[in-house]
Amino acid sequence: MYRMPGAGIGVAGGGVGTLAATGADVGWWLAVGVLLVLLGTVALIAVHRRNRRLSRARE
Repeated sequence: MYRMPGAGIGVAGGGVGTLAATGADVGWWLAVGVLLVLLGTVALIAVHRRNRRLSRARE
């Protein structure tokens, strides 16, 4: 049987690469992806508001 590098007994629960390669726990990866998209959107909105506020203060 083929075994992914880093998927040995010494790695508790397998590595991130092992989970991604095997497709195990896809729901977890989807949740992390959605969280990253939401955090990125919030960061972009915050930067846009800050820049708009700073440009008004310069006028």
